[in-house]
Amino acid sequence: MTGEIWIAIVACIGALGSAAFTARSSRATARVEASKVDAAAYDRAKAIYESALQTLEEQLTRLRERMTELNQQLAQEQDTSAAMRGQVRELRAQVDLLEDTVADLRLQLSRSDIQSEPEPEPENEEDRS
Repeated sequence: MTGEIWIAIVACIGALGSAAFTARSSRATARVEASKVDAAAYDRAKAIYESALQTLEEQLTRLRERMTELNQQLAQEQDTSAAMRGQVRELRAQVDLLEDTVADLRLQLSRSDIQSEPEPEPENEEDRS
C-alpha cells in the first residue's frame, strides 16, 4: 500500500504542477493579450494624434500665408495712405496760397478804388459754413 500512496502522491504532485503551469501560462497569455490590446489602443491613439497634429500644422501654414498676404496688403494701404496725406497737404498749401493771393488782389483793388464784385452766394447749405 505504501507504493500506491507514493504513486498517488506523485500523481497528485504532477497534477498540481500541471495545474500551476497551466495557471501561469494562462496568466502569461492574458498579459500578452492585454499587451496586444494596449498596443492596438496606443497605435490608434498615436494615429489620431498624428492626424490632428498634421491638420494643425496645415492650418498653421495657411494662417501664416494669410498673415503674409495681409501684411503685404497693409503695407500697400499704408503707402497709399501716406501718398494721399501728402496730396492733401499739397492741396491745402495750394488753397492757402490761393486764399492769400485772393486777399492780396482784394487789397490791391481796394487801394485802387476799384470795386470788386461780391462773392457769389453758396448754392447749398454745406457751402455756406
